[in-house]
Amino acid sequence: MGSTATPARHPLRDLLRARARRRWARRYRRMLLAADRVIVSHTKSGRTWLRGMLSHLYHQRYGIPESLVIKHDNFRQLDPACPVVFLCRDTSLPSYSRWRPQTTIPRETPCLFLVRDPRDVAVSFYFHLHKRASDAELDRKEIAPADLELPLFEFCRAEHLGVPRVIEHLNRWRHELAARPDALLLRYEDLRADPAGKLREVAAWLGFDATDAEIAEAVRFGSFESMRKKEREGGFESDDLTPRDVGDSDSFKVRRGVIGGYRDYFDDAQARALDALVAERLDPFFGYGARAGEQRSEAS
Repeated sequence: MGSTATPARHPLRDLLRARARRRWARRYRRMLLAADRVIVSHTKSGRTWLRGMLSHLYHQRYGIPESLVIKHDNFRQLDPACPVVFLCRDTSLPSYSRWRPQTTIPRETPCLFLVRDPRDVAVSFYFHLHKRASDAELDRKEIAPADLELPLFEFCRAEHLGVPRVIEHLNRWRHELAARPDALLLRYEDLRADPAGKLREVAAWLGFDATDAEIAEAVRFGSFESMRKKEREGGFESDDLTPRDVGDSDSFKVRRGVIGGYRDYFDDAQARALDALVAERLDPFFGYGARAGEQRSEAS
């Protein structure tokens, strides 16, 4: 009878990882509690595009350098009229401590929930983990080495990694939306369909009374082609907006931006299996039908 090998333990490495996690948690807790507004989105839901457009509104009005993209208080440091915006992937932050509970976004803090079709998110998340994520990020997100060895379809079906993971987030946020009076829901697909109109809504949520000209210019600045070009040419100062490998399009932060693009990676049976997960588990409130991928549209 065979035996299962126990992974070797490395006490010093584990200690250093635990300390790094706690430092990260303390820093992000301070940032969360200091924020005027919070944008919540699962990784790879279109937040970079939204940040690009929002940032350009402040570039235009307050002279913020175009090489900067809004991230917490970096714009406030340059002009007191700019908001402090915290960006996070859930409504609670882990403390990585057995003695402290998680830190939850205060009820009085206005939140924007940016959501996207879980099938597209899961595929993009797969490439993010393989092409961009640091060891520290993988550790915080509890991504094990074995998870990275999964084929794309198996990754997307895995409860703790793919489509089910995204669905769990969205269903939970559905209830939090109702409990937060200053919450705003934004679907990535609606932003793509009407970028100017939706950007105006988000600007108003931020307290920014944008002109038509400012909105139009922000949409142009934040277009897929514009953001991809800036990332490729090193036009942003932020490390999180640089490609890991200029020769690998999947290593870019601005990767594809295709609605229903998940179907490009699977055969019909696999796509139907992912469609069934969405149909069976996701709250219909979000409007992602079982065959939403058939309404495929390219980035603009």
